[in-house]
Amino acid sequence: MKKTIYSLLGIACCGIAMTGCVDLDTAPYDQVASNNMWTSSSLTNQGVAAVYNILRGWGVYSTSYTYNTPAFEAMGMTTDAYRTVPYTKGTAGADNGMFSNTWKKLYEGIHRANDAIANLSVEGGGGVTDDVRLRLLAECKFLRAYYYTRLNELFGRNGLGVPIYTEPIASVDECVKGQSPESEVWNLIISDLTDCINESNFPNRYNESGRACKGAAYALRGRAYLLQGARYNYDNSVGRVTGTTVNKDMLRLAVADFEKVQSCGFSLFQGGYDKLFTEEYEACEEMIFSVSNYSKEGYGSECHRYCGTRSMADMDNVTGYSYFSPSNILVDLYEYKDGTPFDWDDIIPGYFDVPARDRLVYFLRDTMKDGKTIGGSRLHTMVDTKKDDKAIADQYLPEGNEARLKKAWDNRDPRLNFNVILPYGEPYMGGDPNILKQGNSSPIAYVYRWPVKQSSHHVDAQEADDWQVTSPYDLQQDGNGEAEFAYRYRKFVMTGYPQFALNGPIDEPILRYAYVLLMWSEALTQLDDLARAAEKVNMVRGRKSVEMPPYTFADKEDAMEKIRNESRRELCGEGVNFYEELRWGTLRETKYEKYNNYDAGSLTCNGIVSSGNGGAAWSSTNDYSIFPVPSEEIEKNPNLTKTPGWLY
Repeated sequence: MKKTIYSLLGIACCGIAMTGCVDLDTAPYDQVASNNMWTSSSLTNQGVAAVYNILRGWGVYSTSYTYNTPAFEAMGMTTDAYRTVPYTKGTAGADNGMFSNTWKKLYEGIHRANDAIANLSVEGGGGVTDDVRLRLLAECKFLRAYYYTRLNELFGRNGLGVPIYTEPIASVDECVKGQSPESEVWNLIISDLTDCINESNFPNRYNESGRACKGAAYALRGRAYLLQGARYNYDNSVGRVTGTTVNKDMLRLAVADFEKVQSCGFSLFQGGYDKLFTEEYEACEEMIFSVSNYSKEGYGSECHRYCGTRSMADMDNVTGYSYFSPSNILVDLYEYKDGTPFDWDDIIPGYFDVPARDRLVYFLRDTMKDGKTIGGSRLHTMVDTKKDDKAIADQYLPEGNEARLKKAWDNRDPRLNFNVILPYGEPYMGGDPNILKQGNSSPIAYVYRWPVKQSSHHVDAQEADDWQVTSPYDLQQDGNGEAEFAYRYRKFVMTGYPQFALNGPIDEPILRYAYVLLMWSEALTQLDDLARAAEKVNMVRGRKSVEMPPYTFADKEDAMEKIRNESRRELCGEGVNFYEELRWGTLRETKYEKYNNYDAGSLTCNGIVSSGNGGAAWSSTNDYSIFPVPSEEIEKNPNLTKTPGWLY
């Protein structure tokens, strides 16, 4: 069934521009197509596919490393970027390309949707049967609502809002509107989603992935109500939330919508958390709305390359780059299996009393086994170099360092091991370009040990006399000359020899049922229904293959802390966390300041800043709790209001 949507998306590279009066690759972003697009079934399907296509290639993982495409996953607290983007470093101003590209991309989606909606709203329009026309109309209204949701929560916060366009435009000169108030933008979003829900030809759920449906409309409308019903009032002058504004009527509407999602055929997948993020189960009952990927240039996921290590090798000998990695804080958030919070002091007493650079000693590999030396001369030299200038060099255990450290990963929340490749833990089954060239495509077992020889540390180099490592081999890393030592993602990273690392076929979830349950729990918490709120979180925690003990909520503060941490653990790697930290008003404290004993920007397991241009700093001149209306948009359109708190 997935190939059905591929046939539409595969021709969307030209999309609306293909038959329009301009080429969207070179013309202004808000130029739209001519009405020729909507004269036949084939062209209409192309036009709708082009509206969907705006979802692709931005937002979760940057598809270029120019920093002008927002890698939202790496701007939240759960993921770190090897090279830090200007926003995270605190150097991005209102003229930064990340802000202007986000604005342009979302409005391009809106203008494409407006063109589709105008033509499909006409009886007999589109050259398709009436039931198909009304279904496609609902899909485009959903997409317009989604793009406006992202615009409003990034650029329209604090009442500012964004410009509203609901009709096709003939030229870029017509884009001269100022911002409509934030509430009016939410009203438009809710109106569009209500039309989707009321449309009888709009299915509750599709059997294939990647298409909007009624369940997705309920989930997105519920989120729109939640964002209005619980406003966490962040004050940039003090760097924290100073209060919460609650609208119980909005929250009740959110709860009602979240309840409807299940009646549309969605529920938690019980076949294993780790299997949920594989191609086989990407259209299961939990996935409400996703970006549909497949192995074709420009239409696949690149998270395998960005999150995979050098041990992730495809059939064309393309390896992973380790650009994005799980943060130290995320890994520490996963509780023990009995629900007890993880604490490094339980493993190594006084762990955080030791300077970060010295803690490196605890993470070094063994050099002895059963009383005998293991490994070659260079391996021993590298280990000695790492420990000898450290104040706690005497705490290194040549035989037992790995066993001591492995206790940190034992008996933890199963999602930790499903999501993260842990040091000295479960092997990652990857590949090796040199082995593949010999005609052997059998998966290779790698264990995360450190230090390793170099970033491209192939099997033959590991077997050499100076290293003397055999299967399972050292996980290959990335770095400048010598590999970094940072946590690595297992989630979404393919094993064996995938066909394409640059265009992976695994879908990227936008809305899934676990996310709905967590938002539902938050709405119930703000309605003071703590028992039912805990019930929703416990459904996520209690799913098969996770089976963590249930929570009880002592009060609102306790409930919100547990809901937020559950969201961070459950949804890491899915491009969700940045939006949530921004909404909760917690981004500054979790990403930019010392948090859970880690300095901001500590990009390696032991707390040392990566040799990429790491570090994190909240801007001292601009309010990073809201995206600014881009400078170039202000220059083009004098009716736009500059974003308060930003220098222009």
